[in-house]
Amino acid sequence: MNWNEYKVLSEKTLSTEFHCGKQVENLLHGVSGVITELEELLDWNDDVNKKEEVADIFWYIALLDRELELNLKIPTYPTEFTQIGNDALIIQSFKTSSILLDFLKKKIFYNKNIDINIFSNQTRNLFQSMCIFCYINDINIESILDTNIEKLKARYGEKFSSDRAINRNLEKERIILAQ
Repeated sequence: MNWNEYKVLSEKTLSTEFHCGKQVENLLHGVSGVITELEELLDWNDDVNKKEEVADIFWYIALLDRELELNLKIPTYPTEFTQIGNDALIIQSFKTSSILLDFLKKKIFYNKNIDINIFSNQTRNLFQSMCIFCYINDINIESILDTNIEKLKARYGEKFSSDRAINRNLEKERIILAQ
């Protein structure tokens, strides 16, 4: 599945039941989601779990991409990036996410305007870091996007539900992820 297809399909499982819908709220959802998934990625215990966490991060980046209309594209990287380590990429992604979170904090609590150009560039940097992570870990991005959508369909059907988000069938999801 290509990135544009993924953005459309991932939007079906976006929570709209609660404090969502405004751009700042959706950006906060995306950034906070990336941060929590990065934390889970630090503790991955097998390849299935690692791919799941990366795909979940891409779900949140897709939300940011839609909100900012970035039209991100999955790049192809030369082998020189193999010298970058997993920990360095995860730390860089945490730093980038923290910069994005700081913009949102200042908007929400101080009513400071978000510099959309900087916010967009930082989002692009985050996307690039995760693509490089996939590249150096021999993770096919299109494949994990497909699997992520299948997992979300099994969890939600065609639409987000907070009940189904809380009461998940983890065994069923693990079977899908392991395919």
